[in-house]
Amino acid sequence: MCSPGNDQTVRRLFLALWPEDAERQQLTALAARVAGRWRMPDANLHLTLVFLGVTDPVRLSAYEAALADFIPPALELVLDRYGYWPQPRILWLGSSRTPPELYALVADLHQRLRGCGFTPERRAFQAHITLARNHPGPAPVEPPVAPILWKINQIALVESQRQDRGSAYQVTRRWPAG
Repeated sequence: MCSPGNDQTVRRLFLALWPEDAERQQLTALAARVAGRWRMPDANLHLTLVFLGVTDPVRLSAYEAALADFIPPALELVLDRYGYWPQPRILWLGSSRTPPELYALVADLHQRLRGCGFTPERRAFQAHITLARNHPGPAPVEPPVAPILWKINQIALVESQRQDRGSAYQVTRRWPAG
């Protein structure tokens, strides 16, 4: 049975596509060109699949049990367009054609975690990598000079740790693609 525990040791967690070094270098270079001083720390660039939120150890164990036999599919994602959300002032990089398999992956993760009391966010999943926060906008009109081809070969469980200058992200577990 999946239920939250009473332990006060809680962590802010999410499941993400976590770039390998080659993709991270491309993302870093692109963010430096377009995001300026508002850009995300290079080590924090990722694509969130499922935000788990504040998670206690009992709930975390339940999530890990629900994902015990999980093997993510190998996917390719072409990152070729910018976007901007004015209300949270987020500059992001996304895909003009998100593969249906990525939406299916997110749906599979939601289904597995629902039995543990997980409630998905109300807003629909939109594949994006946050390049900058508090960005004055707008998004660049021109697409990236060279789209980034991201061969996805793992899903990561990531902890968000609050620090004086924002958050630092730490990968705590990985599921390699099949």
